[in-house]
Amino acid sequence: MNLYEWEGKQLYQKYGIAIPEGVVVKRGEVVKERIKNMSFDSVVVKAQVLSGKRGKHNAIRFCSSLQEIENAVSDLFAMNVRGQYVSSVRIEEKLAIAQEYYLSITYDTKTKQPILLFSTEGGVDIEDVAEKNIQRIPLIISNPNIPSLTQEREVQNIAQKLWECFLQEDIRLAEINPLIKTQNNTWIAADAKIAIDDDAFFRHDEWNVLEERTMMGRLPTKREVAVKNIDKGEGYYRGTAGKYIEMDGDIAVLFSGGGASIAAMDALIRAGLSPANYTEYSGNPPKEKVYELAKIVLSKPGIRGLWIAGAVANFTDIAATFSGIIQALDEVQPTFPIVVRRAGPNDTEAVVLMQECARRNGFPLTIFGKEVGIDETVNSLVALVNA
Repeated sequence: MNLYEWEGKQLYQKYGIAIPEGVVVKRGEVVKERIKNMSFDSVVVKAQVLSGKRGKHNAIRFCSSLQEIENAVSDLFAMNVRGQYVSSVRIEEKLAIAQEYYLSITYDTKTKQPILLFSTEGGVDIEDVAEKNIQRIPLIISNPNIPSLTQEREVQNIAQKLWECFLQEDIRLAEINPLIKTQNNTWIAADAKIAIDDDAFFRHDEWNVLEERTMMGRLPTKREVAVKNIDKGEGYYRGTAGKYIEMDGDIAVLFSGGGASIAAMDALIRAGLSPANYTEYSGNPPKEKVYELAKIVLSKPGIRGLWIAGAVANFTDIAATFSGIIQALDEVQPTFPIVVRRAGPNDTEAVVLMQECARRNGFPLTIFGKEVGIDETVNSLVALVNA
C-alpha cells in the first residue's frame, strides 16, 4: 500500500526526521481555520495523490496570501492529478533551499536485499540522474546500522533514522526526494514517498485507520473494500485473493498470476471488449477465498460475459480454486457466456467440474488448455458476447 505524502511525513517525524511545518486540509474543512496557527506567510500547497510528478502537472502551488491559498486549495480539489482523486492537500512552509539531495531505501530484486540510494542531485526523478552520481549501498536486515556514507554527518544520521523506520514499519520503499539542506543549515524531508508491505498488516493495528485509497482517481467502491478484506484474518497468508479494481465495462474477469493478468487485460481491450474489473488471485489460495472473490466480481450489475484466464500454474490446485468459482456461479446462476483458459495441477478434474456447472446452470461455456494462448481465447469470448 502506498501512503500519501502527509502520512509518510508523519512516519518520518516519528523517527526523528525533520519535516516542514504544515497542516493537512481535507474536503469540507475550512482552510482559514486549518491554517490560523501557522506562523509563516510563504507556503506550498500540495495535492495529496499517490503518484509522483505533481509539480509537472500543476498540483503544487506556491502562495503568499490567504486568498491565494484558498484559491489553490479549491483548484486542487477540483482536479484529477494524472487521473487520480485528490483526497486532501497539505499546506506547509516554503523552505529556503541551499541544496537538494535524494535519499531512499528499497528492495533490490537482483540481490534480494534492501539497498540505500543516495545522490547529491535531489528534486528530480532518480531515473534521470546519471548512474555515476548515485551511491548504492547494500543493507543487511539483521544489522540495525548502515555503513558509512561519503557525505556530511547529518546525512548519515538521517539515513540511519530512515533505516530504522524502514525496518520497524515494514516498509518496501522509503524515499525522501528532495532531502533539503536549508540556508540556515537545517535538514528537512521536503517530500515523502512510502510503500508499506500489505502482508505485514497483522503486526500493525494502526494501519486499520489509514484512509482508503485507490489509484483509479476516486475513492474505493464497496466491492473494492470488500475484496480487500478477503485476505485479512485467519489464514491471511494462504494465497492472495484481494486484488480487485472496479472498472466501467461489462466483461468480468478472474485472472491468476500478475504478469499473465496484465497481458490478459491488454488482450481483452485489444479485442474490443471493456473490462468490468481487474482482479487476480495467486499463491494457491483456498477455495473459500476464491469463492468470496468470485462472488464479489459477479455481483456487479450489467455483466455480459466472464473470462477466467491464467498461465500454466506450477503449484496452484486448479480444481480447488475452480471449486470456489463454481460455488459462486451456482449462487449467481448466470446466463452470460464464460470462457476459460487455465492449466496446471488437477486441471482435468477442474474442467469436469466447470462443465458440470455449466450444464446445471445453462450458461454457454468454452474451455481452453495450455495448447491455446491467452490472447487467442479472448476471440471466442468476443464471438459469444456479440452473438
